[in-house]
Amino acid sequence: MSSNQDSRVVQVYLFFAGRCAEAVEFYKKTLGVQVEMLMHFKDSPEPHPPGMLAPGWENKVMHCSFRIGQTVVMASDGCGTEKAGFDGFSMSLAVKTEAEAD
Repeated sequence: MSSNQDSRVVQVYLFFAGRCAEAVEFYKKTLGVQVEMLMHFKDSPEPHPPGMLAPGWENKVMHCSFRIGQTVVMASDGCGTEKAGFDGFSMSLAVKTEAEAD
């Protein structure tokens, strides 16, 4: 690597407040994402501290990573039922053709 190249990478991590599986299914259907890894809270190798996880969240997504083209996106349900705050960010997808955009 030349001294001019930047080796830093920005990693996107999205939190869906209980709707991660739904979001991933939507991305699979609309963008053809490839899920690389998906782990539910109940599958965690370490027990969660008491009170950390909202009741009934054992089957929610603790961690997921999926690929859109060359980009890896990470996602989770988070740890509770608090409303997701989607203020102050956006995601855009660049495509080569109008047909691909459709």
